[in-house]
Amino acid sequence: MDRVPKKKARKGLKKGPVALLLLFAVLAAGISAYFVRRPVVPPLPEGQEKAVLLSRPEEEIESVAIEPGDGAAYTLVRREGAFRLEGMEEVALRTDVVEQILLVCADLKAEETVLDPAEEAVDLADFGLMPPAAKITVGYTDGSSAALLLGDPAPQEIPQRYCMAAGDPRLHTLLSSDADVFFHEADYLRFFTQPEWRPDLLDRITVTGEVDLDLHYTPSGWILDRPFHYPLSTLRTDALLARIGQIGFEACLGTLEEVDLKACGLDDPALTVTLVQAATVVTGETGDGQQVQYPVPAMTYTLKIGRETGKSGVYVGWDGSVYKASNFLMGFWKELRAEKLLLREPVNLLVNDLARVAFACRGITAAYEVEMVESITENNQIATDAYGQVLYDAAVQRAGETGYMDAAAFLSWYQRLAALSPAGALPEGYQPAGEPWVRITLENSALTRDIAFYAYDALHSAMAVDGTCRYYVDNSALEALADTP
Repeated sequence: MDRVPKKKARKGLKKGPVALLLLFAVLAAGISAYFVRRPVVPPLPEGQEKAVLLSRPEEEIESVAIEPGDGAAYTLVRREGAFRLEGMEEVALRTDVVEQILLVCADLKAEETVLDPAEEAVDLADFGLMPPAAKITVGYTDGSSAALLLGDPAPQEIPQRYCMAAGDPRLHTLLSSDADVFFHEADYLRFFTQPEWRPDLLDRITVTGEVDLDLHYTPSGWILDRPFHYPLSTLRTDALLARIGQIGFEACLGTLEEVDLKACGLDDPALTVTLVQAATVVTGETGDGQQVQYPVPAMTYTLKIGRETGKSGVYVGWDGSVYKASNFLMGFWKELRAEKLLLREPVNLLVNDLARVAFACRGITAAYEVEMVESITENNQIATDAYGQVLYDAAVQRAGETGYMDAAAFLSWYQRLAALSPAGALPEGYQPAGEPWVRITLENSALTRDIAFYAYDALHSAMAVDGTCRYYVDNSALEALADTP
């Protein structure tokens, strides 16, 4: 009897690959289902006009009612030639936002026509149109009206959103740049003035609450006063000032008396920020060409930062009113930490901002007086640059000696001082013991900086800058500095 042939046994797949295949199958099915439910059709044939959704001159528009699916509805109505919020006619509105809404309502065309439900069964809920993400009703001076339903974002390369015009069964897509104007909350339309402080004139920045910082400006850089005293990095403080200059609000909710401060977290704010701006003089020119100057007094600005809005924003109290601001522009205050601002290389004064340097190490002492003198050419003329500005050289005199020393030797040594950098951070609250074995003192017209080094372990020394220890350095770097010019 012949044997019945058997199929060769296949090697079983390992559990990992099987699971991956199943996962890919589920994802593929999900993606396919998504695009079946939300079809993407090619653009209209060339030469075929786009469907008109709204089209009436602005002067014929009497009202615009906006009903967002997840927010409070509001209506813009024409009152004495200007548009106001119905029921809040006394509130001034942002003319640029109102004009943008009217511009879209006056002439709005679909980007693409997706399908006609009369010819093909479709569930409008699949496109975010039942219920709609927003409904817009435009009223006209002749008593007629037109309505537009906005749905979900459409999966197109150029951002679009599904939509339908009332009375038209066809499903369209609309450019998101046109649809976005209908998704503003009513508060967004309220007129307000953005802050106009000058970051380059700030003298002091104080933050209290969840963050506790106090720093002040000097011509040689910012200094931290609280929670401890320490010089700050110019690069990092410049970045902080740039962020302060970019602060802006999204919407004004009303005055402090009109808004529920407790609901906004402003009865007990998470942060209070105080900005002190120095006095200055503004120079200008009159219409007839005369130069004029007028003084601007010192100003103090106070920002109170409350709780999150729930939409990537935060409530802010400022200048007697309550605002919404995005965390993108305002969130940096809650992330501000002293450690991120500290100066790591404490010998950071430029030579032209230096008056005196003193150095002491195990009995070796040296002090240098520095001044800037006019540079002289080989022809015994005062040197200037391409713009006619006088050039200067550093003139250095060692204490106890007469005449100027070799400036190049001093500058080479001072460059090594400036390169002194921490090898690591000390434990929080570390206090040095004994006497410092190296001390560097920098002086100019704005400050005196004391940098002392104490024994820490066999290879490192704790660095105290103006009495505060935050970092340690390699002993080898310090010993190399003892070779003074």
